Amino acid sequence: MSTADDNYTVHKVSLKRTRQACGPCRRKKARCPGEKPVCSLCQRLGQHCTYAAQVISNRARVQRDTTSGGPEVDADDCQESNSSSRHETRRLRQIEQRLEDITTLLQDRLPQSNISSQHLSEFLPQNDQTQNASTAATAPIDQPIDQLESGTVSWYVMRISFCFKDYKSEVEVYLNNFHDQPYCVFSKDWLLQNASNLPPEVTFALVALTLRLSVNSPGLMGYETSTGKHCAERAWNILSSHHQQGRTGLSFLQANFLIAQLDLADGNAHRGCSSVALGLRVIQTFGFNQGKNLSCSSPLESEARKRITWAYFMLDRTYNASRNYSLCLSDNLFTLQFPSPGTETTGFRGSLHGKSKKQGHRVDQGIMACLLRLYSLWGKATEWVFEPLPTSSLPPWQSGSALAMLESEWMQFETQFADAHRYMNVDFKRRAQNDPESRPYLLTWLSVQFLFHSIPCFLHHPFVTMIKLRHMRGNLSATFLQKSFETSLIHARWISRFIREMAEVGLRLYDPFFGYLAAIAATVHLEHTGNKNPKIALLLNNEYRDLVGFMTELSAEWDSMRILVNRLNELAARHQNYGSLFYNQEGFSGALSSMATPSNLPRMSPQDEYLMWDILDLTSLGLSQTSDILGMRSFQENDIPGGNDNDTSKSSSDGDMDDQELSVVPHETPTIGGDVNALSNDTPGPEWPFSSRTGNNTVVSGVPDIPDWMIFGDLMTDHL
Repeated sequence: MSTADDNYTVHKVSLKRTRQACGPCRRKKARCPGEKPVCSLCQRLGQHCTYAAQVISNRARVQRDTTSGGPEVDADDCQESNSSSRHETRRLRQIEQRLEDITTLLQDRLPQSNISSQHLSEFLPQNDQTQNASTAATAPIDQPIDQLESGTVSWYVMRISFCFKDYKSEVEVYLNNFHDQPYCVFSKDWLLQNASNLPPEVTFALVALTLRLSVNSPGLMGYETSTGKHCAERAWNILSSHHQQGRTGLSFLQANFLIAQLDLADGNAHRGCSSVALGLRVIQTFGFNQGKNLSCSSPLESEARKRITWAYFMLDRTYNASRNYSLCLSDNLFTLQFPSPGTETTGFRGSLHGKSKKQGHRVDQGIMACLLRLYSLWGKATEWVFEPLPTSSLPPWQSGSALAMLESEWMQFETQFADAHRYMNVDFKRRAQNDPESRPYLLTWLSVQFLFHSIPCFLHHPFVTMIKLRHMRGNLSATFLQKSFETSLIHARWISRFIREMAEVGLRLYDPFFGYLAAIAATVHLEHTGNKNPKIALLLNNEYRDLVGFMTELSAEWDSMRILVNRLNELAARHQNYGSLFYNQEGFSGALSSMATPSNLPRMSPQDEYLMWDILDLTSLGLSQTSDILGMRSFQENDIPGGNDNDTSKSSSDGDMDDQELSVVPHETPTIGGDVNALSNDTPGPEWPFSSRTGNNTVVSGVPDIPDWMIFGDLMTDHL
């Protein structure tokens, strides 16, 4: 049996070992080797090793007070007091040590950060369900720190500072996959220079965006995909606090833009549009849109202010592809110069309304200037597409009409497009494969090409032409119908061509806006999938698959693209209901068989029309597959809107359609059998639903032949 002396000896050794142990080992009650300044145990575990100052034990203090002639106390009272005092002292020391560890860790991880301790409460996760792979339990933020296990505290502190450890790699992900594709939110040099001390609202918003790219983002240790949502919530909290305090500077504008961009991608158009409007009003207050207050001590800071202003200009016009939203600031309010073409070039900086005095290949204001000019045209084009066309307006083929002016501006853009950026001179495929340094330029160049061809494709879309002309009075120009039909096909095929070339060289555009542009081109291809010529039908069916495959790839990161793919597949399944939207079913050879009038234009059922509008409306992708705004749900509830020309929907049907019997739309969406395979896969795609179409089909036989030069020849226009 052990004696009292033996127990006392063991107790003395234990106390000595405890006094010699470092802070982390003492908390874990581990056998600390005691090396200083860092013990081998802490070094092996990768934890911060600290040693506390020597503290005289309560027992020794009591004995010293007793021997020094202090007042005598009862032995039992003294023992009880010593026990309580030791417990309180140990508890306070434990709390102080853990707070010191948190402070030391944050100081080590944030050597250049401007974040103060008062903001730490904003960074702490609340009700986060993610957990570390090695730690099963997580602690709520309101739990007292003295009740937390030491392992949980260490991991929880690691979670607090996760963004500030890994966000530098997320900056690289952003530069590779979002920078100038298409939005010019940051100056690249400014972002790289400030990557170590970005404001917290910008950090969280940027990480929330990049974490959506699960393939490219390195992610965060111990976190699942819900971290992106957590980062967005933290950014929202900081932005709300800054807005309440009136702190709406550059970092506020940058973070607010990233959140608005993420909202649009996720289908939260109502909140995102409000964020864009707020940002533009702040910009207007500062005068950035007019070139005021852009100059500052740092040239990079000036460029950052200029770029964020143009980024809001672009996103505002992106949101304009809607039946519900309009532009917040018109083009004539943006008089500042374009962003710098780059650090290596000192080329001429133009403005949106400036006219170049140079000619030919020397007119080069940078590829971003081309993109901004196209966004100006895109905003005007979508405004014309989605607004109702009064019966008193000029026919679109007449000079002075809205469409004629838009086409004139689009052609005028070609005169300001430098030769260096044209398709034949860029040599896209060779440079993408052999010149990795040109990758950032080529991705911005692809954004220009997508938008350049989408504008005429949308303006001359067969569905848009049908909607605009059926309210006209008088006869229609058959030549205009023919040329509009061919124009939409030519530019839709260019978009599918760029998608194939991107797949061949391994480049991708990740913003869902490009998936939306691909959907517009896909709806044009649907008009030709059942052509009488089997070669043409097969070719355009394959191009349609390429377009849907591109959208399917984007749906891996964005749920809104999945909704768009489902709607497009449903329209493809319903396409046999209305056949072709082309007026002259016999083709155009210079001899008109009959006069085109609004009454004999092709028609779609109201259900098909609303489904088409849901595809063309970018801001409806956050709704269910049957639109709440003007979708087919209204027909399920027998609540059919009238054909009033003043409807803001721009999709009200003609009076002749009111007498048609409306069928109930099924709740389940018919889709193509199986998912469309990614372009990189060699496996065969799903069975095409129109494979049974032949020349004997009554619907398909009415689809006109397409000139061979539009489909097969090398005479395809190579303007860009």
